[in-house]
Amino acid sequence: MRYDTIVSFFRDADGKYNPRTHKHNSEPIFVDSVFANITDLGLKNQVQLLGGIKQGSKIVRMTENLDENWDYMTIDGDDRKYRFISSLNVLKGHAMIVGEDVGN
Repeated sequence: MRYDTIVSFFRDADGKYNPRTHKHNSEPIFVDSVFANITDLGLKNQVQLLGGIKQGSKIVRMTENLDENWDYMTIDGDDRKYRFISSLNVLKGHAMIVGEDVGN
């Protein structure tokens, strides 16, 4: 299994007022980026695991769990945002299911 895809994790903007710039913070906050193995979650597996079909569902496998809080992730610097759906029990590393965020 190749961990050849860069996954970046972000938190949503906090919206707090910044007195130096005299504006509210609207930029997302970068948390971390790691290498991961990304595969699409097939239709049959989506129905079995999630109870239905979710657009853009993917399995993200990493060597270790990211301990920090994050709201969404991007894959290879793409503009699409992916949100956490579920985690999987694996023997080595950490695996989770994410779905494309079509609301933003």
